[in-house]
Amino acid sequence: PDKPPSLPSPPHPHGMPSLHLREGMMFLLSILAVASSHAPQRCAAVRGGLVRVGATRFRVRERVRERLLRPVSRRLHSLFFSSRPSPSTPQPIDITISTPLASTSPGDRPDILYTTEASLGNLGNIGDAPEMRVVDVEGDTEAALLPGEGKAGGGSPVALFDEICLEPGDPVVRIEDAPGNGVRIFTGIDIQSTMDEVWNILTDYENLHRVVPSLVSNEVLEKKEGGGARIYQIGAAKVLPGVNFKASMTLDVDVYTEDNPLPEEKIATHVDIDTSSEEVRAKGSRLPLKRGIFPRPFAETSLPKRDITMANVEGAPGDFDHYQGVWRVQPLETCAPDGEQYSRLTYAVEIKPKGLLPVGLIERRIAADLKVNLMAIRTVAEERAAATQPNN
Repeated sequence: PDKPPSLPSPPHPHGMPSLHLREGMMFLLSILAVASSHAPQRCAAVRGGLVRVGATRFRVRERVRERLLRPVSRRLHSLFFSSRPSPSTPQPIDITISTPLASTSPGDRPDILYTTEASLGNLGNIGDAPEMRVVDVEGDTEAALLPGEGKAGGGSPVALFDEICLEPGDPVVRIEDAPGNGVRIFTGIDIQSTMDEVWNILTDYENLHRVVPSLVSNEVLEKKEGGGARIYQIGAAKVLPGVNFKASMTLDVDVYTEDNPLPEEKIATHVDIDTSSEEVRAKGSRLPLKRGIFPRPFAETSLPKRDITMANVEGAPGDFDHYQGVWRVQPLETCAPDGEQYSRLTYAVEIKPKGLLPVGLIERRIAADLKVNLMAIRTVAEERAAATQPNN
């Protein structure tokens, strides 16, 4: 028998025709069938995209690891685990005045002690004319510093007293910890030239970059009365393989001569000949960095002397929170043979870098560059002194 006629479907509330259950199921199945026919291609494309992204991230990680992380890891390992020289590595010899050293220096004076500290070979023959750069700043100057040199146990003196003669040795360096992320570095060298000649090199501000190898840029912003200046400088050093550390700063430079000495209240501390190295290091690790109070000059002398102070300008652009140093030049008559004039040049500086850069990563490089800078100044001064000799 015929089925009774079906009742019409109720109207859709939004005016759209409604579907029977069976028709609705068929519609959904058709949509799923069409979607499933393209699913393998889409899944493959997604998988391929994920593989490509993963490979790219892997390559980026490998590049970062090869170019930055691994050199940093090796550097940190060498700093913390390989700081002690191996038995076959020549170690710096303690400089003391309690036990006289055998003297084979000019004049063979028994009342003067001559050091035999091991370090980089004499660089007095490098360079061309005085107006040219003495040392190539792109070279790796870290070889100027032996493993452990300047640090505790490295044999560095607490100060250069008049009883110590460095000529013809290389520069002496000492590195001391300072509170916070700071460090104090001391360097000194004896020069076969007059104090005036060395002083003229240091106060020729416009041409410092021609003599000092680590200076990339040097601009005199202002000349001051009394011989000082305000200078903008950029220095460079290779900290890690492929990683160069450049530091810029604006410095206030002030000069102090025999008639206008550096005031005692501007010097943080002094050491005497009987002070032990351990005692000095312990005191220095607690001595805060204070603006306007300079580190002790590395030369402790009763002879005439001239000082040059350098301090970064507060508020000026630069890469150091704190940078203060003292150059000291003095005659060294007791170390010179009869009829000749020697001088001593020392530099003491305290540094605290900006930001999160650990000072331990750059202190060794800075100390090595300071040694090379002193050797460069010595080279220029001695060349000029030789050029003014009567037989030349």
